[in-house]
Amino acid sequence: MPRLSNAIPVIVGEKIFTCSEPSILICVNKADGKILWQHESSYRDLHLTAEETARFAAESKEAEGFDQQRKLLEKELGNLGREVREKKITQETASPKLQEMRRQIDELRKKVESLKVYSRYSTPYMHPTGGISMCTPVCDGKRVYVGFGNGLVACYDLEGNRQWLRLIEHSTAGYGHASSPVLVGNKLLVHYADLVALDVKDGSEIWRDKIPPKHGTSVHTRIGDADILVHPGGKLVRIDDGKILADNLGQNGENSPILQDGVAYWMAGSSRAVRLPTSPEAKPETLWKNNIKGGGYWFCSPVLHDGLIYVANANKAFSVVAADTGALVYEMKLEVAGEIYPSVCAAGNLIYLSSDDGTTIILQPGREYHELGRNKLETFRSSPVFEGRRMYVRTVNYLYCIGE
Repeated sequence: MPRLSNAIPVIVGEKIFTCSEPSILICVNKADGKILWQHESSYRDLHLTAEETARFAAESKEAEGFDQQRKLLEKELGNLGREVREKKITQETASPKLQEMRRQIDELRKKVESLKVYSRYSTPYMHPTGGISMCTPVCDGKRVYVGFGNGLVACYDLEGNRQWLRLIEHSTAGYGHASSPVLVGNKLLVHYADLVALDVKDGSEIWRDKIPPKHGTSVHTRIGDADILVHPGGKLVRIDDGKILADNLGQNGENSPILQDGVAYWMAGSSRAVRLPTSPEAKPETLWKNNIKGGGYWFCSPVLHDGLIYVANANKAFSVVAADTGALVYEMKLEVAGEIYPSVCAAGNLIYLSSDDGTTIILQPGREYHELGRNKLETFRSSPVFEGRRMYVRTVNYLYCIGE
């Protein structure tokens, strides 16, 4: 692959769609892994007016000057902090200088943010573990839709012809954007700063709702005759018009809720199971609450298999919970290097747990920990995908097909 991506591969017939930094959609032949086409979505592809082009050029020069000043101050700040640690200067003496430098750095950042055209058409900060290609594409069998952390959303046909490109906005989620687009009927739901429904025909905006973004991706379900979005922040949103039908049902900001048999599960440190209503007018019912040990970040989405929920956090705290009661079945610390980013997977009546050091643990599902084996690839934070007797994994450098 050209560069890294945490996006999950998407299989469509004999093609696989994956992503790459900085904002590239790649189509791969499933039979042999050959890249059929790849296209980048860039601010350069947007049609700026002559006035916007001129303002961007002028504001870019201003921003460059502010950034140079900020970097010099940050260097001075680091040097002064080191002198304090080495006791060459007292904290009392250094404190006023440190505070003033931090104030100046913050002021310079605000000046850059005030440059409206430059800020809109410049790539925002992204954490190096994620980049701007973390979002998984989605396909309706005829078109593939992809969003990137720079705020761009694009639509291509399966032959690689771009149908439309839209700049929505920059994400307000910390560490960059990870929430993938959700396709429901004629609407593509994307969540950068606001939750926005786009028309799949041309990318035009249908509605917008001011809901704080999360890193996890919302999940589509049906309640009565209505299409509903189950949000990582514990909301139920009607997809037709963006109306919030329920709120504060749960919270699992870094991963996605899971759904089964009319029950939604938000699994993180504080976990909940909620029975969804049978009509949009009815109220949801909380079935249980549970505090799962672990703390820190819960990047990987859980999986529900045969009545048990398997969930892990980045710090390798692994728990198995009964789906009907929330009771803890067992918990342990996984003995593996790295952090747990890829989602827990169930395939072939086995459970797969992966770490970003490239290790995948294969478990026998059940009420006791029974490890069947391990395999090792290079670093990956994407989640494995299974089809038939093959597993597809997008690592930092490669797209792997493993199996028969």
